[in-house]
Amino acid sequence: MSVSKAGYYKWLKQSLSQRASENDSLLEFLKKVSSDEHCIPGYRKLWKAAIDNGYECSKGRVQRLLQSMGYRSAAGKRRYTGSGKKQGHITAENLLGREFSVDEPNTVWVSDITQVRCREGWQYLCVILDLYSRKVVGWATSRVNSADLVIRALKKTWDARKPDGSRLLFHSDQGSQYRAKETISWLNNRQVTISMSRKGNCWDNACSESFFAQYKKEWMNNLNELSRSEMTVQSRFYIENYYNSVRMHGTLG
Repeated sequence: MSVSKAGYYKWLKQSLSQRASENDSLLEFLKKVSSDEHCIPGYRKLWKAAIDNGYECSKGRVQRLLQSMGYRSAAGKRRYTGSGKKQGHITAENLLGREFSVDEPNTVWVSDITQVRCREGWQYLCVILDLYSRKVVGWATSRVNSADLVIRALKKTWDARKPDGSRLLFHSDQGSQYRAKETISWLNNRQVTISMSRKGNCWDNACSESFFAQYKKEWMNNLNELSRSEMTVQSRFYIENYYNSVRMHGTLG
């Protein structure tokens, strides 16, 4: 079948016009998702949201559209670990072994600590995640990075979840706050099995590391410098009103 040159260009113009209209619609949707979530999510999560809402598009198309308007996900920053050895502290073996998929709640908790610069100085956030749901099940903040911070987070989590300690594995890095006698005793008194990452191996605690990367680039890095009390309020809002209830967790589908 022969097609005239004029007919071809007419068809091409209509196709380009339809594509442009689809792009405009998709771009407006992507903007709305970002605005509603009060964050700067990556293009993969925005692409999944588009697919879930009936848009036919590739990851590359979403990425190109976002780049065309100067949009990009904020880059993460390296997290301070503060895990120096202290005499008398105890180190446990890595019993978790990067087995991040579990079948029941309250069988594996993972924990980590990060720091956020505030107007008065550093403020520390300790979180505990349940690997079953990948949600934050307990947290605490303090201006001092100590065993007391970890224990306060553990107490809040324990009171809320009421687990069977004999069936629970608690995994962390080798930070001095986790190896402290106070922390070890608190866990031992409840028959909790203790597991720790190998020294200098962040992938052994990848789920906690991932949470803090998202916490900073989706939330804290988009705010002006806060006071310590404001940081605690913002951390609570991110964890309880966004991360646990709204945010799309890639590993869970």
